Amino acid sequence: MVRATLTRGSTWLRAGFGLGVLLLAAQVVMSFAVTQAWADRHPILDGGLQDGVYLLAAALVAARAALIREDRGAWLLMSTGLFAYAAGTVYWVALFSRMDHPPFPSPADALWLAYYPFALAAVLRLLWVRQRRLSAAAWLDGLIAAACAAAFASVIFLTGFAGSTGSRWSAVISVAFPVADIVLAGLLLGAWALSGWRTERVWMLLLTGMGINSAANGIHAFQTAVGMSLPGGWADLLWSVALAVIVVAAWQRPQPATERRPASAVVGAVLPAVLACASLLLLLGDWRSVGALPQVSGLLAALAIAGAIVRMLLTVRVVEALADARHQARTDDLTELPNRRSFLEAVDHSLDPGPVAPALAVAIIDLDRFKDINDSFGHRVGDRLLQLVAERLAEAVGSVGTLARLGGDEFGVLLPGVDAEQAQQITTGFLTVLRRPFHLGQIGLHVDASIGVAACPAHGVDSSTLMRHADSAMYQAKDHQSGVALATGGPDDDSGRQRLTTLEELRAGLDRGELTLHYQPQMLIAEGVVAGVEALVRWNHPSRGLVYPDGFLPLAEHAGLMGRLTTQVLEMALAQCRAWNDDGLALTVAVNLSASNLQDCDLPGYVADALLRHGVPAHSLHLEVTEEILIRDAARTTEILAELRRMGIRLAVDDYGTGYSSLAYLQALPVDDLKLDRAFVTHCDTDPRSAAIVKSTVELAHNLGMRMIAEGVESEAGLDRLRQWDCDLAQGYHVSRPQAPQQLTTWLRQQASDVAHTDDHTTVATS
Repeated sequence: MVRATLTRGSTWLRAGFGLGVLLLAAQVVMSFAVTQAWADRHPILDGGLQDGVYLLAAALVAARAALIREDRGAWLLMSTGLFAYAAGTVYWVALFSRMDHPPFPSPADALWLAYYPFALAAVLRLLWVRQRRLSAAAWLDGLIAAACAAAFASVIFLTGFAGSTGSRWSAVISVAFPVADIVLAGLLLGAWALSGWRTERVWMLLLTGMGINSAANGIHAFQTAVGMSLPGGWADLLWSVALAVIVVAAWQRPQPATERRPASAVVGAVLPAVLACASLLLLLGDWRSVGALPQVSGLLAALAIAGAIVRMLLTVRVVEALADARHQARTDDLTELPNRRSFLEAVDHSLDPGPVAPALAVAIIDLDRFKDINDSFGHRVGDRLLQLVAERLAEAVGSVGTLARLGGDEFGVLLPGVDAEQAQQITTGFLTVLRRPFHLGQIGLHVDASIGVAACPAHGVDSSTLMRHADSAMYQAKDHQSGVALATGGPDDDSGRQRLTTLEELRAGLDRGELTLHYQPQMLIAEGVVAGVEALVRWNHPSRGLVYPDGFLPLAEHAGLMGRLTTQVLEMALAQCRAWNDDGLALTVAVNLSASNLQDCDLPGYVADALLRHGVPAHSLHLEVTEEILIRDAARTTEILAELRRMGIRLAVDDYGTGYSSLAYLQALPVDDLKLDRAFVTHCDTDPRSAAIVKSTVELAHNLGMRMIAEGVESEAGLDRLRQWDCDLAQGYHVSRPQAPQQLTTWLRQQASDVAHTDDHTTVATS
């Protein structure tokens, strides 16, 4: 912005700025020459040149404030202070420069003093813009720097100061000048500390220029006190240099906020210590040659030292906090084991590049069915189990390797100096250790695990490759229930990546509404009419097409997505049920629930709200659960199912006969229907064993006051056998395949028409 402003500015402005800098430089050179050889120069020439330099400096700073928006307020304040100082100088030169005993105080003194509040305000304005949030350490640094600078300044300005023997106002003015310089000196160094010891050019030049000005004032005060003050001396030279530096600071290109960086941590720690040491030397110095150390100087030095002590204590606490944070960032809170970050760092460290790849193995341990434990017994029990598993694994690993908790129920083991076969033997021992029962109060649990092993260099030479192959091997062990699986390094090891990819695509698919439902009719066998449908979810994948439940439901259950998925299925099923009812097709709709759904105490309330929103009566919704789910946590499941049933919703046990069937559970659970698995129904017309199971299950259901639904009906012969055994409902390809809503609506209308035609024909034949 500044460069653009200067480029667009007129030629006279650039020439004027250049001329002003040259004049300031000329004044510096002239002052130096006078200091060396021209002490008796003409006072009018000396005063006129001095007036011109002061006015020019103020005008150049004011021009910068007028032409450039950034930091405008600070430079307006600075230019105002410089104009006040220049006005005081002009007044003094015009009226008092030729007097042997000029009056004191005078209006010139008031104008000179007016410079200080404006200069202080300019510094504070720049500091506020650049550093609005200050830490405790920054405040302490500012206190140390300000107190130290003020202490040394007070020595310069107050040593030998005897005050004024004149009027009260002369005494006030005599004190005001050294006090103002002491405050300014303290503020300058304190502001630099508060800015984070930043080395921004604008900031450094301004502080340098104002610091030189204060130093010149100190020299002038000292010379005046000892009777050595002469026109054109070193004080005049330093005043001119200070003005030149302030003007150059004003016209620097402002540094963007993104480029403003505090000094390094080393500098930030060293400078306060140096200032504290300087303050200590000031207190311990021998002042007998110049008189006693001013009391104010001693107090300021002591304040700087006290601030440094507090700063040191704060630094120690910060260092401890950083160390603790570093430890926490690499430690798992629950088990106190190293976490994933620490584990990966350990693997990377063990794989440091060298002429030969090191021998080591990485194992990933995943607990089987841990989510079921969490769902059944609560997270408190699950967390305690993880702690016990961690303790047992740590004992088993010992000094052989490094154990870490990677997240959830997943642990990692780094085994240096072993090959793949040795790693497989070691990790098999981990399984033996884990299979001993864990006792958690009144609960005894057995834990199984799946372990994947990858070795360097056989399966990779970097941490990401080894972890990916170990993760894939772990999934292979889980799929094949083999306990331990060794990575192959081939295409099969991409299965883990494919799972993760599918899972992320499923998350996105749920957000985009990619789920769709197909419906399979359920026929009342005795009447031969369709009474309801079962909603079967499909995933309309953008590139893979229609994906069936086996391709994504296990992943969704494992990743905790079944709540969202079931919600979407319920919404779609109830909306379709409402549409069919409005269209004259009175149908019930059955929706499957998962294990995680039955652990959600909010499920009944959500279902009630959904029924109300869609205007579907409760008896039109059937909910199906597997018997395996019921057995995992029967108490909680029974409570939720009972609440759903009290609402008027019909409940069914799905896939009956494939799990751990128990008559005791059937007697206690609030269910209305049994749905016999297709494995028994499909061959009931040809296989005597299947026929016996189906027939006895129908009788069992009826004796328990339940309806029997047979799925997997594939033939008319099978349907006839079910009719003979008084089975209630049939579902299968012989009745109808699952269909999309539009196609099924057409099919349902055709079925209703056929039934009506058959009824009419029967009535005519009878009459």
